[in-house]
Parts: sequence; structure tokens; C-alpha cells
Amino acid sequence: MEGAEIRYRLDLLLTLKDATTGLPVEERSIIFKRDGDPVLAQARGGGNYVFLNAGRENCLMQITVAGYETMNLRVDYEKLDTVLPGVDVYLIPSENTRKGEALLTLKGTLSGLETVEAVHPGRPVTSIREFDAKKRIMTVFTPNRRMNLTDVCYGIFNADQNTFEPIEVQTELSDRKVRLKKVLEMPFTPNSPVCRIVSGQVEEDGSYLLRVRDDGKNVRYLVRYVVNGEARYKTVDFHDLTEITLD
Repeated sequence: MEGAEIRYRLDLLLTLKDATTGLPVEERSIIFKRDGDPVLAQARGGGNYVFLNAGRENCLMQITVAGYETMNLRVDYEKLDTVLPGVDVYLIPSENTRKGEALLTLKGTLSGLETVEAVHPGRPVTSIREFDAKKRIMTVFTPNRRMNLTDVCYGIFNADQNTFEPIEVQTELSDRKVRLKKVLEMPFTPNSPVCRIVSGQVEEDGSYLLRVRDDGKNVRYLVRYVVNGEARYKTVDFHDLTEITLD
């Protein structure tokens, strides 16, 4: 009797993270649906879930996790790595969570809205020192601690223009240097803050949801939102959301 050979192909890796903290979502009560049909994934720890032999057709992946808002994720394989097709998924904590954390919410509807995200300029994780555009290497200041920019997305804050440029780290080279996935497009000055990005959700009808945790301190965020390909910015005090909408 000839031995049977079973082959597995990794067709998708989803890494689930808390949008407000950047930490992995370890909750095990999770339902994945692909184009409306339940699909199984294998947990690999650290918020990582793998889909084996599931096919690589573009789809709408619905992710329902206890304690978080349901996420509808468009999976477009043309935009993913062919060897390791992976997506970081930033889940927004639900206001109905049993954990009882204080949350602050900005929501509404804006036609043509594509993305929404925010940074807190007063809470940088580090600051940029220089950037080698040819090698895409960013050098940062790291006083008294080791840099770690490989887990979540960040934004380089420009105080003069009150804007920020989102960045993604491809490789951590040393305590002070990382290689970015893309060349920086916006100007910066040395010592500009590098801040963690809080990601929001946007549905196909333009409805949006952006939520931050209320620690009782300054919660003035700079919100970046893209409308029909145009990036716009608005400073939002989450302690005073009266009549605040994106436009």
C-alpha cells in the first residue's frame, strides 16, 4: 500500500490586534465567514490565525470576536505577498464589552470615505532622526530603551502642517534603525514624533467608527481620513465630541 501524501498550503494569515492598544487579540471566541459562509482557521498564538488549503480567491471576510465590533475585511490577493499572504486586522473594542473599559467614540457617515485613523501627537513612541530614501532606512532616537516598531503601524507627525504620514516597518535592523516598506513621501524635520496609529473602520456606505480608550488624560487626537483619494486632517478632543463630524 502506497503511503498517502497530504500537502498543505497557507492561503491566508490574519493577525488580529486591538485597534486602541496595538496588542494581539487572544480572545478564542471567534467566527470567520468568507463571503457569508463559515470558514475554519487554526490559531497559532499571538493573535495569528492561518487558513490552510482555503483557496486564494478575493473575498469578503467577516470577523466576529467576542468583545469587539464585527469587522468586514476585503481580501484582495493582488495586494498581498504571494508566498505569505498576510493581513494585520485592527479590531475595535465594543462598548458592550464586559471588561468595562472606558471608551470614547467618533462615528458618522461621509460619502466617498475610504479610511480613517488617528495619532496622539503628545504620546510618541520615539522620534525620527534621519531617513535614507535610497535604502528606505529610518533612524530614530531611542533614549534609555530599545526601539520596537515592528508590531503596529505608526505615523510621523508634522507639527508645522498638523499632518502625519503613515508608515509600515518591513525589517528591524538595529536598536535605532528600521527599513520601511515604502519611501517617505512627506517632508519631516529631525526629532519629529513617531506615534502609534489608532485604526478605525469604514464600511462601503461611508459609515465610519473610530474609538479610543479614555485614560482620564488628554485625549486630543489628530484624525487622518481619506475621501476619494484625498487625505484630510482634523484635530479631535474625544472628551468633547459635541457636533464633531468628519467632512
